[in-house]
Amino acid sequence: MDRESHRPSTASSQDSLMTAGSPEASSVSNGDLSDNINVVVRVRPTNDIETRHKDSHALQYPGEGQILVDEEQTTQTKLFTFSVVFEPEATQEDVLEYCGVKRLCDAALDGFASTIMAYGQTGAGKTYTMTGTEAGKDNQPGLIQLSFAYLFNELKQRKETTYVVRASYLEIYKEHVLDLLNPSPKSLQVRWNKNKGHYAENLFVVECEDIGDLQGVLEEGRKNRQIRSHEMNEHSSRSHTILTVYLNSEQKDFDDPTSYIRKQGKLSFVDLAGSEKTKKTKSQGSTLKEANNINKSLLVLGNCISMLADPKKRNGHIPYRDSTLTKLLSDSLAGNGMALIIACVSPARSNTLETIQTLRYASRARRVKTKPMVRMDPRELTILSLRREVKLLRMENAYLRQQIKNNAGAVKLDKVVSTAVLPKTPDSGLEIDNSEDPIKDRQMVTKYMQENEELRAENAEIHRIREILIRDHEAVCRENERLQNKLRDLEIAATNGEGLSPAMFGSTPTPPLGTPASAGNGSWRTLHELAKQPLPNKNMDKELREIRDTLGSSDSGGSGRRSRQTSQERLLLSPTVTKIGRC
Repeated sequence: MDRESHRPSTASSQDSLMTAGSPEASSVSNGDLSDNINVVVRVRPTNDIETRHKDSHALQYPGEGQILVDEEQTTQTKLFTFSVVFEPEATQEDVLEYCGVKRLCDAALDGFASTIMAYGQTGAGKTYTMTGTEAGKDNQPGLIQLSFAYLFNELKQRKETTYVVRASYLEIYKEHVLDLLNPSPKSLQVRWNKNKGHYAENLFVVECEDIGDLQGVLEEGRKNRQIRSHEMNEHSSRSHTILTVYLNSEQKDFDDPTSYIRKQGKLSFVDLAGSEKTKKTKSQGSTLKEANNINKSLLVLGNCISMLADPKKRNGHIPYRDSTLTKLLSDSLAGNGMALIIACVSPARSNTLETIQTLRYASRARRVKTKPMVRMDPRELTILSLRREVKLLRMENAYLRQQIKNNAGAVKLDKVVSTAVLPKTPDSGLEIDNSEDPIKDRQMVTKYMQENEELRAENAEIHRIREILIRDHEAVCRENERLQNKLRDLEIAATNGEGLSPAMFGSTPTPPLGTPASAGNGSWRTLHELAKQPLPNKNMDKELREIRDTLGSSDSGGSGRRSRQTSQERLLLSPTVTKIGRC
């Protein structure tokens, strides 16, 4: 390739770049259902501290995406293989060009969820790789700024699609989520739902009309991020940050120009805090607590990746909920998105153990598979799928009808000589061979046409039955609601000691049995009227006769008040009321 022959010698070898373009790294574009996490390694130059201590190099670069680590304690070498290995002299532009960032940007524009993550020990160059230097200091942009420029350049090229660009910026500090664009001492809650997965509730999202707005989001977040100093890094990040660019697109459906296809792509940049050994960093007080939280979250992340990389465990329980970081990264690790991990390491021999640990972590991550899916509204996705299915069925019907006409004409010929093979049907893939007897071909096509018509008729009958069931269900619901209201009225009347009117039983011609009763003598008069007037329900005659006998006996004797109370209780507890309420 001419382009590779002119590339700077500062990056990895040409063979490594060829590895970056392997089918494994781009299986989605080939129509596969899964995609491996792409992992590259970047080796930073030696820093001032390592130079002062005359720290020697412990890394070698054989080529073909390989990196060799000399382990001084065991006098052995460990070999690791990745998609690309960037040597210390590689520039930010080299990393952008060959690590696969552009592929993820294109995927986000097409509606996928893409994640770019930097991992490594503290002081390994993660933040520099992602965000570059601060404004006014050598002006070295990072992958985030370069990706912004690439995104807006692509937006200008895609004139047939309308995009709305928004952005958010958060940090995970001591297991709490903080909004970097809307600083507040109160942390955000991490919620979960079926459509979004895990997300930060009430996260501030800014609409960005141009690249300057995105640059402003980045600078505002960098200004509010938690940064401390320790022995190994003067500007050590004390939190994990996630900058997310939301790319909502709208495009006309080519199959139906009157409708639109809406997609919800997103591109996330994750700058992880570095793993630390407190003996080296000499952290104390609050810095020590921060280091413990950082190491805990990175440990959980490593456990999740180890289980996802193991074919026997990836279908089991993955402990995403053990850390706030893994909750928010669950979709990126093994969900419906695409991911790139940039493992940043130091070449110094004093950091050999940390380098080996980072490379082992990155090697496991290479075996993790995701299942990228275009992000769309579920209702629109269903509608789009049905439209395409209808189109395929119409094409298949037209094809079969045409074959019937062709074969019907061929039967009239005395002899048919044909060596052509009919094309496959648009949907089923059925292949018909014209070398057979045309009568047999016509019978086969007719059979499929009959099956098609039968299926269409069966489908129409199912729809008709479904409509009938829906209407019956609605009628039953209305009747149920009416009976529930009647039961509620009866219960209220019985509880308040009111008279039972025939209207409560659904019999409107019969006049009311009495006026509502109040406490004292009113209740006594109501029972007299209830006992004297006829009721439409024959099941109550026996009980009313007992009530009349009770009322008659209560006129003579000193137990009138007790008899009245007993009569009221018997009426309230009458099974007839319950029976009427259930009918």
